[in-house]
Amino acid sequence: MRIGSFFPDQEKSTFYAMAGDDCSLFFDINNLTEKQMADHLANVELTAMLQIALIALGKRSDYVGLYDLFREEPWAAMVERYRQNFLDAGFETVPPEHYVYGRKMDFYDSIADRIPDVELVSLYLNSGSNEVLHKSADLLALSRKLNSKFHFAEHAPRYGIPVPDTFVTTKAALRDAEATAFLERKIAADGAVMLKISGLAGARNVTSVASMAEALDYVAQYDDDMDVLLQKKLDLRDFTEMTVDLFVSDKDVRIANFRQILFASGVWVGNFVPRASKLTPAQEAQLIRVGEYARSHGLGDPEGNNCGIDFFVGPNGEVIVTEINVRWTGGLFPTQAIKNINGGATDAVVCFDIVPTAEMGAYLDFVEAHLPRKTAGPFNCISLGFSPFVQQIEGTPNIFVWHLVLGDFAAFHAAKVGSLAKGVLPNTDLITLPD
Repeated sequence: MRIGSFFPDQEKSTFYAMAGDDCSLFFDINNLTEKQMADHLANVELTAMLQIALIALGKRSDYVGLYDLFREEPWAAMVERYRQNFLDAGFETVPPEHYVYGRKMDFYDSIADRIPDVELVSLYLNSGSNEVLHKSADLLALSRKLNSKFHFAEHAPRYGIPVPDTFVTTKAALRDAEATAFLERKIAADGAVMLKISGLAGARNVTSVASMAEALDYVAQYDDDMDVLLQKKLDLRDFTEMTVDLFVSDKDVRIANFRQILFASGVWVGNFVPRASKLTPAQEAQLIRVGEYARSHGLGDPEGNNCGIDFFVGPNGEVIVTEINVRWTGGLFPTQAIKNINGGATDAVVCFDIVPTAEMGAYLDFVEAHLPRKTAGPFNCISLGFSPFVQQIEGTPNIFVWHLVLGDFAAFHAAKVGSLAKGVLPNTDLITLPD
């Protein structure tokens, strides 16, 4: 049995064990700041949606790890309803007898003595909290190196990978002359500078600051030796933010999928997955070089690993890479689902969203009326996952869902507005698709 962060589409029997492990890559989760603990808890709870999506992405011979709460009602019945939807949409799916349940806050410790008899154990990433499974200091060190914003900013230019103008310092040295000069110069030119520290996925611990006072306030809670990265802010009027996932094996590097970030009022609301890549051969070659960079540092199992790239395309087609994520990415799940459903034959939109708990039945009725491969129309949709951890939003209990729309998004939105109560999938109301 091999344990690591492997690319999906495995022919080998696989146990997918993924549960909010980003924070433990760089930090001791038993010694977090208040903000880090809040971010970690949110990440753990959002990971529940990924666990449900893995039921769809897995095979009948595979296993998937789920939080204990999924065994309780009403969530257990909802999990089964999701599984039936996956079957109706054409997914093979992991069977219920192959669910392995674990505790929310120490998931890996709670399942370590119940690993199924499989060929692979696939993790979201090799991290500190799941070291009890992979038991490899070398894998952990490699993951820390390749997922580090700081290592990438320092080493990428040596490989001919273009990155924004960057300055690396620490909290204690943030007010030193050199760091101050960089920050003030970039703010004067661009109106703000990006400040980044190690942290979680989903742009947590990445912020835009317009003054030294804002920068100091943002890092106030951290120790003086906390690394801080200052980076030129790219103007979204001139640059388009995109992501790709690379398949990186011991023999091959290739682009597995392509998607565009969707924003509303400067806030991430989802991804647009076009039916055809909009990358030129020169841009693709530049991104493949990032995979070669990762492989030169030791990445590359025979089964393949995922390497996500966050990058911008400028007005003249130039590629600027901001960071890499050598792990499963949030976009990898839906793009694999799209590949299974229709091979990417239509445009697609995917987003994390919320549904009031009282409306969850109506929401799933709507989804089932428009499932891929089951119903015809200008669009199809499917819910890839949900989180059973209820969120109180303005006094109303809600749960997070992961919603995928294939085909005509305007037709979907009109149908949603006509069929569902206000407050269901509010993020889809904010989405404007690129030209």
